[in-house]
Amino acid sequence: MRAVISLLVAVAFAALAAVALGSAQGGLGPISAWVAIAAGAICAVLAARDLPPGTLSRAATPRGWVEWTVVLAFALFALRAFCWLVYFDGPNLSFLLPNNLGDLPLHIAFTRYFANGVPFWPENPIFAGEGLRYPLGVDLANSLALLAGVDLIRGYVWAGLLGSLATGVMLWRWGGAFALAGFLFNGGFAAWQIFRDGNLDDFQTQIAWKSIPLALFVTQRGLLYAVPAGLALLWSWRARLLRGGPGLPLWVEALLYGTMPLFHLHTFLFLSFMLAGWFALSFCGLGLPASLRGGILKLVACSALPATVLVWVLTGGFHGGSLIHLKPGWMQGERNPFLFWLENFGILPLCIVAVFMWLTIILKKTEPGSSRHREAAVQLAIVIPAVLLFLVGCFVMFAPWEWDNTKLFLWSYLAVLPPLWAMLRRRALWLRSVACFLFFFSGFVALIGGLDGGGHTLVQRSILDSLANPLKTIPATSTFACLPTYNHPLLLMGRKVVAGYEGHLFSHGIDYRDQMARLERLLRAEPGWQQEAQRLRADYLFWGAMEEERYGQATAGWAAEAPIVAQGAWGRIYDLRAWRQQR
Repeated sequence: MRAVISLLVAVAFAALAAVALGSAQGGLGPISAWVAIAAGAICAVLAARDLPPGTLSRAATPRGWVEWTVVLAFALFALRAFCWLVYFDGPNLSFLLPNNLGDLPLHIAFTRYFANGVPFWPENPIFAGEGLRYPLGVDLANSLALLAGVDLIRGYVWAGLLGSLATGVMLWRWGGAFALAGFLFNGGFAAWQIFRDGNLDDFQTQIAWKSIPLALFVTQRGLLYAVPAGLALLWSWRARLLRGGPGLPLWVEALLYGTMPLFHLHTFLFLSFMLAGWFALSFCGLGLPASLRGGILKLVACSALPATVLVWVLTGGFHGGSLIHLKPGWMQGERNPFLFWLENFGILPLCIVAVFMWLTIILKKTEPGSSRHREAAVQLAIVIPAVLLFLVGCFVMFAPWEWDNTKLFLWSYLAVLPPLWAMLRRRALWLRSVACFLFFFSGFVALIGGLDGGGHTLVQRSILDSLANPLKTIPATSTFACLPTYNHPLLLMGRKVVAGYEGHLFSHGIDYRDQMARLERLLRAEPGWQQEAQRLRADYLFWGAMEEERYGQATAGWAAEAPIVAQGAWGRIYDLRAWRQQR
């Protein structure tokens, strides 16, 4: 575990250093990338040195075939999902999971965009004219590796494998084999239709609560850092704040917590909610350590400055609150409430009620101050704020797209797994077996079915290869007008476009409709396209196979007036700046 904590510290500090260097120098380059990596490595060494031996007592090794099977399943998932995350398939660049259709090209665009040396804080590459409001930590870390000479695909694979290793270690520390299995095989009863259809498939892809590893961990690259770092903080806080024992050094906790907004805002929100909940519970006479409130205040004081600055930048001056809205029922819609929650979460709600009642009974029947009473208080202190935030998420949406609330539900779910297993392991073997089967079967089928598929083409390799040289002559800060789609070659080369994929713009809370309409008029060469080009501040116009298919031959206007600066089998690039200068 020492190596995992050191790795997390290195990534956090390297990303923070990259932001500082990029802001000071007007962009990143190979030298600044190596400086940031070296700073992260030094910080990791200091963390390893400051971790007291008693803090990282040896975790229990897997015992019996069940626990070893869970560990093996997690390893096989990581190898399958990330070794084939993105790969060369003959003439094509392909990817494994259909869940990654939109997310993977977006992250590739961010990684190459930062590596191209754009000024910090960077402008949004998928919506020109607006600052980037997205947690860029993991993509920034990958861009540092790219600038240091690591191939992008190899860097993505290694980031996935190392993130999986760190996640597996911290899941085991947090809740043993049960937490590991819960992460892999989450689900309700959706996949039970395998007994009716006879087909092995990811049946959960059609419901709201999808497979965590397939729909969140692989696609939302920020979770490669946020899950292990968040679990490390929860593990340390449980030990240090709730149990009054040794945990991670305060400066390590402050670094991981204070920089979390740079990697994943939902995780930061969950961790902050847990701290606030524990602070409130410290007044309720649960028997929690007397040092709890002071420990929380000290941690928050040490983390407040970096966390506040990062949240301010990522929300555009705390304007992210405008995206929060009420929607009772989450994604239930007009469906039968009982069937919706049963299909998505199965027996989980019933189990949480049982855990709450079980812990409450223990607190009433045991002597205050006894070890069992103190442990029940700790477990209840974890369950109460985690479940409360889940209930809040069923009524309050924290992003325009309601499904994004699963990034909070993920943490409420992971938080209650250790208390749930603490209750189940005291039951008879047959009851534990039935509960685990009901709890994990649907997720198991979904995971196997989701991984058992062929690849999907992202783009032809020849297009990217042939575009590399022409783009070298065009400044990295230039803005291109092109077809707004998720896998455009310009985005995959890390170039900024007037407007990207509509689904990304909507989910990021961007008011894009006016700009998208202007872009359409420009690409169609409608009357007044000259004024639209000026208003969009488009420097170049890209015309390739995608644009040809979408807009046909509607190019007579700007094609006749704007000079061509590059062309090839991939298409043509027109210089709109030159036209504006001539006018």
